[in-house]
Amino acid sequence: MMTTQMMGKVEDAKSYMINSKSSRVEMYVAGKRFEIPKEKLANYPGTLLGKMLPKLCKEKGGDISFNRPVEIFKAIHTYYLTDKLHMPLNVCPGQFAEELEFWGVGSELLEPCCLYRFLSFRQQEETSKRFRKNIPTDNLVTSGGYSCRQRLWCIIDNRESSVPAKIYLGFILTFVLLSLASLSLSTVQSLQRKMTICEARDLLFNDNDYDDEVKEYFDNNVDCSKDADIAMMSFLGEYARYSDADFDEKMDKINRTNPHEVRYFAALKLKKKLKQVKIPDKLTRLQVFDRIDLIVHAVFTVDLILRLLACPSIIMYYKSLLNISDSIVLICGIVGFVLEKNLINFTYETGDLDILIYFQQLRVFRLLRIFQHVAAIKVLAFCFKENFKEILVLLLFLFVGVNFFANFLYFVETDTMKSIPTAWWWGLITMTTVGYGDIYPTSALGRIIGACCAISGVIVLALVIPIFVNNFLALYELAHLLGKEKTGKLKPITLQALPTKHQDKGI
Repeated sequence: MMTTQMMGKVEDAKSYMINSKSSRVEMYVAGKRFEIPKEKLANYPGTLLGKMLPKLCKEKGGDISFNRPVEIFKAIHTYYLTDKLHMPLNVCPGQFAEELEFWGVGSELLEPCCLYRFLSFRQQEETSKRFRKNIPTDNLVTSGGYSCRQRLWCIIDNRESSVPAKIYLGFILTFVLLSLASLSLSTVQSLQRKMTICEARDLLFNDNDYDDEVKEYFDNNVDCSKDADIAMMSFLGEYARYSDADFDEKMDKINRTNPHEVRYFAALKLKKKLKQVKIPDKLTRLQVFDRIDLIVHAVFTVDLILRLLACPSIIMYYKSLLNISDSIVLICGIVGFVLEKNLINFTYETGDLDILIYFQQLRVFRLLRIFQHVAAIKVLAFCFKENFKEILVLLLFLFVGVNFFANFLYFVETDTMKSIPTAWWWGLITMTTVGYGDIYPTSALGRIIGACCAISGVIVLALVIPIFVNNFLALYELAHLLGKEKTGKLKPITLQALPTKHQDKGI
């Protein structure tokens, strides 16, 4: 609905149109002649040409010219003639928005076929601006104008692409991978060893009461380099297969036939006691993994000290969850290493201090801390933040779908689904198209429900995931271009015109 002010402008424009001899307005845009009926311009008083209509009616044809892109004005010219605004395919949406603003035409007037492409571009531009603002691209730092502390911080925190920064990154990355390899390989049984007799002794006598004679034997007559089972078998010898009854019979025979063999009788009695000792059958880490962990802890301790000394602000440094987790992992690793060497029950038995071992699994986050300034990691974190609502929608759809299909299947498959939480597991695995096959429906109705669940999962993932992927790809390309522009690797392209046939002939 037009306001009173707009109606007045329309009436003024119509009066000029009536008083003018020509029914068309003649104008030039970038040297190209255009004609627009005056009654058309009079219907759009809010546009630039509608406001200039009185002047256009007074001036002679050709005296009004605009030095603007002609391709975009063709779309605006068509809008005046047909009342339909379209965006040319070969025009940048950003430039088209600028021209619409210049000519006073609102972008909301675009037809639906072009409005989606225009709005998508505007949304992408807003996202790119937030990306530039939230993620600085000052990765390249030169030594000029920077103190030694700032220079050291840029090298340690991988904030520049100089040779020292790359060397330090490779050095730390090597020890991170070595730390992860040591933690992982030490859990492989083929890379573990059996306890020595001394380790078995320490574990055996820890908080346990044994005969003093047995303790004295283990303390004074064991070779710590031997395996526990082998050491016991070598001492028992032929008596390893004896039972308690056999030992009693033999000792009774000695008392009756040769009561003066006190030394042999005592040895036999000790062997009987040792035969009753239950040697712990446990595996432990190879010593090479202990040495690797010692070196790794030393390197990361020095790295953390250098970071705390060189960082601009310790408070800002520990506002990062990656830095907090890295420090926790390092402290737990050092404390656990010390306790393992001093407390035998911490090494071989479970207890309250096992949380120190569990925190060692967070070593993998050191990789994220090292690569936190890499463009892909920055873009990924920004996309999770920007698409948080879409991710919540995806989780909501999965939650509803899992509960819906799981509850139905529980009442249909009473033999297979023992409980609704078990059906939840089946529903989640089915909707995410993983399909372990550990739980599956067997009846016809159950299979129909399973098929519907799988199809629903595919549809849900297909609707939401592309939004996240498209934003990631677009922002990753932007970060890549910004990085090249910052480092000076992005050079302008120079176009050279090829000589024509006439130029070849010297004409």
